[in-house]
Amino acid sequence: MASNESVTMQDIADLLGISQATVSYYLNGKYERMSDATRRKIADAIERTGYVPNLQARNLSGKPSRLIGVLILDITNAWAGQILAGIESVAEQSGFQTIIRSTNFDPKLERESVEMMLSLGVEGLIIQPTSNFKEINKRITRANRHVVFYDCNLFDFKTSWVKTDLYDGVYNAISSCVESGYERFLTVAAEPDSARTRAERFEGFKDALAANDLAYETINVDRASLSPSNLERLFQSHIVTAHKTLVFVQNVWALPAVYKAMRSYHDLMPDPVGLLGMNCTDWTNLTTPSVSTIVEPVAGEGRQACRIILDLIHGTHEEDHHCALDCDTNWMGTTLSTTT
Repeated sequence: MASNESVTMQDIADLLGISQATVSYYLNGKYERMSDATRRKIADAIERTGYVPNLQARNLSGKPSRLIGVLILDITNAWAGQILAGIESVAEQSGFQTIIRSTNFDPKLERESVEMMLSLGVEGLIIQPTSNFKEINKRITRANRHVVFYDCNLFDFKTSWVKTDLYDGVYNAISSCVESGYERFLTVAAEPDSARTRAERFEGFKDALAANDLAYETINVDRASLSPSNLERLFQSHIVTAHKTLVFVQNVWALPAVYKAMRSYHDLMPDPVGLLGMNCTDWTNLTTPSVSTIVEPVAGEGRQACRIILDLIHGTHEEDHHCALDCDTNWMGTTLSTTT
């Protein structure tokens, strides 16, 4: 057998005594045309020989790449892992593979990433966009490729998108806390900015309280300077136990520090002091007291984004191309609720 640099599809076929078409079907995910035993033989032969399919040749021949490009703003957090897992679970079941790149909130890197993925022959892109999404959408459309935007604020019918309805999720949870008797409200949050998620969370919180003629206080935090000791001093001046007080933590990364800073209030939870956060389901039910959180359907958002892009690629028209998913709330030990 030739070295792996020159192994061809025909070499794999000759090695196994099968047709080149059968190897091609395998590489294109058309497994219904072959037995499980044949699939295993081809996979083993590819591994043993080091065969690498020639993607450029496939692109030139007009054959589908069965590749989906995925752009994400920040790949370093747990949220990213969940949404990518959702995307890949649907892609894999459909015989597609993903190419993933983090853009770090940089429109220039976003443009470069889109160009790279188009050059690799992706059939569609799933993008968590920067503020430059309109130009990105134009470029992808001109290239005759499909795109689905996710975790964004694109309430229009010219693009395909999926998002989580954070506004209603927060509004409903805070309204439930009002109904359960909390009188004072303190929110711990990063400064609101152009990020869609921060804006929706904050607006849902403010509007729920305004609807009940209630005020709130804010402790602004940032990831770099966040510390439980500083928060503890701030809570001593903001939390008045004579009034039923709810602390709402809007950022996932801030909740662990807030929980530690509120150690002296744990015995007072959920009454007269309550604590409500976002997501963090990997640990919030393991603490004492367990922590109430509003939970985004992150993996579900990824799965739906992938279903939509596949629907666009295949032209099956079976999926809603404009989808807002609902949040759930895990009411745990730190918060009273009318639903418990």
